[in-house]
Amino acid sequence: MNKDSSIEKLVELKLIQEDAGTILSLMKSEHDSIFGMGIIPYYALFVQSCQDCLHKEGSISELVKSCRNYIKVFEGGFSKSKRRVSSVDKIQNMRFQSMLRFRFMKSWNIHYNLGIYWTNNKHMIGNTQMYADYLGLANFSNDYAAEKLYELGYEIGKYVASVNTAFGQFKEPSIIERTNNKVEIQYYYDLNTNKKNLIFLNNSKDLSLFYLNLVCSINFVRYILEPLFLSDNNWLFRVEYIVTYYTYRALERLSNYCENNNDIIVDRDALMSVLDLDFAIFDSKLRSSMMHYGIKDEGVISLENIDNPLYGMIETCFGGMSFKSYYSNLRKLEDRLIKYLEGQFNSDQIYLKKL
Repeated sequence: MNKDSSIEKLVELKLIQEDAGTILSLMKSEHDSIFGMGIIPYYALFVQSCQDCLHKEGSISELVKSCRNYIKVFEGGFSKSKRRVSSVDKIQNMRFQSMLRFRFMKSWNIHYNLGIYWTNNKHMIGNTQMYADYLGLANFSNDYAAEKLYELGYEIGKYVASVNTAFGQFKEPSIIERTNNKVEIQYYYDLNTNKKNLIFLNNSKDLSLFYLNLVCSINFVRYILEPLFLSDNNWLFRVEYIVTYYTYRALERLSNYCENNNDIIVDRDALMSVLDLDFAIFDSKLRSSMMHYGIKDEGVISLENIDNPLYGMIETCFGGMSFKSYYSNLRKLEDRLIKYLEGQFNSDQIYLKKL
């Protein structure tokens, strides 16, 4: 192994150790159930990416893989995304309709089949159909669901703790600096997606559900996860990069779909203004390193930049641009995406309920 390869391997291991410490910090302090469901895909990403990098054979469950893969669920064409949200909505609708006590009531269409979770200043940060999708659950209220969630949390927690312990035998773990603890998600709003409602404006149901999942994912990271850490936390940057990238690509595919089909109507000028990038912010070399820990021979590490944040990956991939400048550009794009997505809903006239 040459010198450069040795350095790349050391950086891989250091990133894994730091991220394990960050995740373990969250697991110890954050026990809100809604937070737990929102964060699971990013925990699952760590588990699978770590195992792939270390070339360890293990018994990672299909549920962990499914949760990890949900991060890029809308990576395919929009028609596929539309079918997916429609299918989940149909399953949830049937489930909640079946819970009505009397048979004659089932045709009244009075049930709720979607619950949305909010911050106190009305940012949507999660919803029950999204959680049911990536957890593979038709129902959250039965014993099977509780057992399945417990097993998933136990598997991920055990893996993260084992990585943290193993690495700690060789190198003192970095101190994880936190700015806040104890997230509490307290507000929700339930609705029936079959009926005209205050939130969805005039978009079709499938398009509204597509937008809803996107805005919940990116808002969860921005308004729930990001305030817990300093901005130079490498794992937080990784998560922000990933959710911004896949949100951007999902809207890009929506735009491409609308260019060639007329069954979905959007304001393409407004959408294209969101998608207009000032520079190649999603460099392919960096993108691969955000989804995977394997950076050997990827050309993202150089000795002259290795003492910089994220071990100099930004400077190496973007011609010397500083981490601070790049992160500022990423956040500006994130802001544009959030503004566009939140603009597809009407939250002014709804009254949130406390959990």
